[in-house]
Amino acid sequence: MRCQQLLTTIQGCIANGTTNGARAAVFAQNANIRGGWEVWLQLEIAHGFLNIAGNWTCERERPYPSTNAANPYLTYAAGGPAWGLTNNINAAARADFYLHRNAAPTDDSYIELKCINPNHATPLQDAWNRFNADVVKQQTLRGGNAGLNYVSLLATFGTFQAAEVAGPNPTLGWYWAGGRSAYVYDMANNQVTTLANVAQGGAPRFFLVAVSV
Repeated sequence: MRCQQLLTTIQGCIANGTTNGARAAVFAQNANIRGGWEVWLQLEIAHGFLNIAGNWTCERERPYPSTNAANPYLTYAAGGPAWGLTNNINAAARADFYLHRNAAPTDDSYIELKCINPNHATPLQDAWNRFNADVVKQQTLRGGNAGLNYVSLLATFGTFQAAEVAGPNPTLGWYWAGGRSAYVYDMANNQVTTLANVAQGGAPRFFLVAVSV
């Protein structure tokens, strides 16, 4: 499942009420929510998938598999030079959560999720920095197993401005360059679009940004 399909599925789950989007918007802007709300959002997304066709399962902290039978797990160290291999599951790099469709055709997605922390002194900058680190992590791990579906998700709150979504580095254009694809779910406008074409301005609102590598 690539990022556009993932966001479109979440959009449908919010529309039918099996994923609580309204509460996500509350958590994204309420400084009284402390200690992070990523696990809550993971479970809300999982609940949505449990109620659609395909017999889905969800697993938290799933190790990233390698293609090496003797060392079946990938390793990763932030800031390190590359991915690695290990036969020690405790040393494996892990995805925040993993979605698997049991019905044919089977589908697996390794997902990293970051949520905006409204308590942070600079919540938007902090959220995008952590999200960027996830994209870099997954792009690095892809060197060890290119056959996986890698998706990084960011739950954020605010608006997008023209200067942010136009052009190459150092703007958001980096997220849809270099073999990456980037989409956004704008919940208030009920739109899933490319990041390049996200609705700009307007009232602050909840967004899910997804990048596949």
